[in-house]
Amino acid sequence: MSKSCRRQISMFLFLVLPMMSCAELKNVAYGQDQITCKGRYPHHLQGICRDDTGHVYWSFTTILVKTDRRGAVVQKIEIPNHHGDLCHRQGKLYVAVNHGKFNHPDGLADNWIYIYTTDLELHDRVSVPQVTHGAGGIAYHDNRFIVVGGLPKDVMENYVYEYDQELNFRRRHVIRSGHTKLGIQTATFSDGHWWFGCYGETLLKVSASWKFEGRFQFDCGLGIESIGRGQFLVGRGQSGDDGCNGLAISQENVDSQRRENARPTQRVLFGSCIKQQNATPILSTILREKPDLFLFLGDNIYADTADMSVMQTKYDQLARLPGFRELVNGCRVLATWDDHDYGLNDGGRDFEKRVESQRVFVDFWRDPVDSARRSRPGVYSAHTFGPAGQRLQVILLDTRYFRGPLQKGEQRRVGGPYVPTDDATISILGKTQWKWLANQLRQPADFRIVVTSIQCIAEDDGQETWSNLPHERSRFFDLLAETKAKNVVLLSGDRHWSELSMSDEAGFPVYELTSSSLNQVHPRGTPTRNKFRHHPTTVHQPNFGILQFDWQAGNVEMQIVGLDGARRFGTRIDLDH
Repeated sequence: MSKSCRRQISMFLFLVLPMMSCAELKNVAYGQDQITCKGRYPHHLQGICRDDTGHVYWSFTTILVKTDRRGAVVQKIEIPNHHGDLCHRQGKLYVAVNHGKFNHPDGLADNWIYIYTTDLELHDRVSVPQVTHGAGGIAYHDNRFIVVGGLPKDVMENYVYEYDQELNFRRRHVIRSGHTKLGIQTATFSDGHWWFGCYGETLLKVSASWKFEGRFQFDCGLGIESIGRGQFLVGRGQSGDDGCNGLAISQENVDSQRRENARPTQRVLFGSCIKQQNATPILSTILREKPDLFLFLGDNIYADTADMSVMQTKYDQLARLPGFRELVNGCRVLATWDDHDYGLNDGGRDFEKRVESQRVFVDFWRDPVDSARRSRPGVYSAHTFGPAGQRLQVILLDTRYFRGPLQKGEQRRVGGPYVPTDDATISILGKTQWKWLANQLRQPADFRIVVTSIQCIAEDDGQETWSNLPHERSRFFDLLAETKAKNVVLLSGDRHWSELSMSDEAGFPVYELTSSSLNQVHPRGTPTRNKFRHHPTTVHQPNFGILQFDWQAGNVEMQIVGLDGARRFGTRIDLDH
């Protein structure tokens, strides 16, 4: 039913597929870790489902395809136009079909449910005339089918048609969702709720008793299916002159994440600057540390492009790095960007593709359906973990999307061409993000991590740093003082070496631990000057950082770790209660 197959969708994480091993399951996550339906097909993808043996079924409007769990085609058949979404029940496939018109005010639909065997042989078809404006989506749960479909453009609610196991009509449910573009296209049931995918990047959440509970900006109009335990398999496709492809990729449900947040966090690891084409053996070292949370601080790929297909290809390379899949599936992962994964070297608000880049970013990093980063500019975000008394807040800033122009000096210095400016109208965070940050620093927390992709405390020596905009840097420390947000540590990357800085400009000590790079060696081997350097050691070989929380003793160990797992330097912070 979609007019275009171009979709940038984050998808929910597989944990359980029948007949799959855990290792095979973890192939369905992030970038290339997905099921790709081999081949190109006319029209576009309408829906996906899978059976009890792990086979996946793809509806391409006039072609029905069965693949194995790796996307290799097992069987395909031509089918009458217009086959839509589909679901599996007890060895049969049920497909919503309309041979008439969609979305016509007078109806004019000709609706059927086509029933196929899993060998794609037509078994039966049943008329469902109640779906007035065209059957497009179907799902099965609790001994009943539901069918959804199109609507004329001015209708301010949606309709769900309920049928029993024999496809006898039972009732129509009215969903007070407000307007959606041409109704509902896909449907599934998960964690006690119905989820309905609509055009215009809209996902509706409806209770089991048919009460409308919310809408999220999330494009899942090409298929959504529950895997259980708060996880979804969602379809995605791209069309061109040679037809359409099909993919099934994944992301974790926000409700599942919230349940995880009740546990105290003990080990936070972090790093930055990954050249996606380089070997990254340090990922194995990270996995041995068994993190509860890993923070990607920026330059997570080196894209440096305004071509989103090139950027996606480089994310795909990152996803294929040995150890990356195990990391992102083994612990919570959060990310912000720096210039190279933003798309423009040293770029700020002048990057013409920043909107498109943000879409690719949140899709790859599997942002939940109700993530604010899907509905407003910038990739800044805040997350809270653990119960009261052990509550960790993680604030990830966006130092790219809103940043104004930097001033260059007459001569290049050791770190680069930039010099501080006294133009107080130039911002790093922008008005909206500053207001948001002030609010976040007032939230209750026992310890706070603030992630800034570029260094904040370090003095300027030509490199990109907050010190190039000294009014913004002062504003940050003034805000810490104003909000009394103690027990704050800053984490940064970018520099291709690691160091520890400390400032008391907020009226209390604030540490900044810089970790960079995960798989590159700094060519110069010496750092830029930094009068705030708190420890004489700097590390120029691949490294990552670790925060080890001892909530009972009331302290946090901060350390930089090398490829061999050895602790290079660090400090301990005693929590101020």
